[in-house]
Amino acid sequence: MNLANIHSIRKSFFALRSLCHSPPDQTSWFQALDGTKWLHHMSGLLRASVRCVTALQTEGRAVIVHCSDGWDRTPQLVSLSQLLLDPYFRTLEGFQVLVEKEWLDFGHKMADRCGQGLGTTDVNERSPIFLQWLDCVHQLLLQFPCHFEFNLTYLLKLAEHTYSNLFGNFLANNMAERRKLKIKERTRSIWGYLRSHPTKFRNFLFVRRDDVLWPRFEVRDLLLWQDVYMGDTAAVSGKDVSGQAGSHEGSDNGQ
Repeated sequence: MNLANIHSIRKSFFALRSLCHSPPDQTSWFQALDGTKWLHHMSGLLRASVRCVTALQTEGRAVIVHCSDGWDRTPQLVSLSQLLLDPYFRTLEGFQVLVEKEWLDFGHKMADRCGQGLGTTDVNERSPIFLQWLDCVHQLLLQFPCHFEFNLTYLLKLAEHTYSNLFGNFLANNMAERRKLKIKERTRSIWGYLRSHPTKFRNFLFVRRDDVLWPRFEVRDLLLWQDVYMGDTAAVSGKDVSGQAGSHEGSDNGQ
């Protein structure tokens, strides 16, 4: 599918962060945004997901998805495809199941990719792969505002707490490490926090539909996730993918 590797995504994200924290220049800002390639990378992911869905839904063919190692582009594509195909995964319960089975249990290296203390110190292993996927989900929610039971604030909190280390779900690299460290017993769960604020994170436009979603995926159809990348309390707080202190720190301490 010609999707970029983790190093290209990291480079693109650094360029995006630099742009979002630089003085605004209306004459060249959108050209500079295009130059970061961040929206191009998301366009490629959404395009590839639609290709998978077309094969399954329209052509009736099985699909095998696998990237170089199987824990970065693979969960991105598989989980996006399931969101497009199955309305269950667009519910609050289903989305939790999707993240747990395709990212946390599957073995995406959260600690290494997010630069956590439980991961490797090799900065070349860091890349905002899960954040990029959340951004793609954000694009879907913008295009289909009545098809998801959760709202944009829900996604914003997930993006923030992927890096905050306040919840155990995103600590360590895989299920075996989490069990060995007894993370579930020793930490709070992000899902319990999100469920405890049903009105704050629920999309009141939601109507359960069985439709398959066919999103637009050209770069011109995508929007910058300003609440995360440019907000006063940017969601990616604490340690960013470079392992340095973020420019903004979350102000709600998990609430």
